Amino acid sequence: MNPAEMMKRFRRFASADLFISTTERMQQVSEVLLETDAVRIILTRYEDRTESLDVDIEVSLPLLPTASDTTSIGEYIDSAIASLEYLKRLTLVGFCLEMFKEEGILIASTALSVNTEECVFEALRPPD
Repeated sequence: MNPAEMMKRFRRFASADLFISTTERMQQVSEVLLETDAVRIILTRYEDRTESLDVDIEVSLPLLPTASDTTSIGEYIDSAIASLEYLKRLTLVGFCLEMFKEEGILIASTALSVNTEECVFEALRPPD
């Protein structure tokens, strides 16, 4: 998904009528914006906060290769570097990082304004 499509889906989710007035009220609603083998981007809207959405990006570092040949190790290193560069890029646009050690997942989180510029969505695009 390209950055313009991500921005469009983000804004559609931000403006959707998600909180119906009933006796059982939802206080938050989440949606997966993008999911790949290594990255999942989750949007969360809160009923009482209309000016921004929480964005959580789960990044799984690549698994160690089972073979110990130079090609496999080189591909692993390249993939790990791409994941770490992606996380670094996210911090440059205001994301905070935390790590779930047991699962080996890094989480980048922030709140984005409903009017966030497309250049931020450029940073959200995961590595190939």
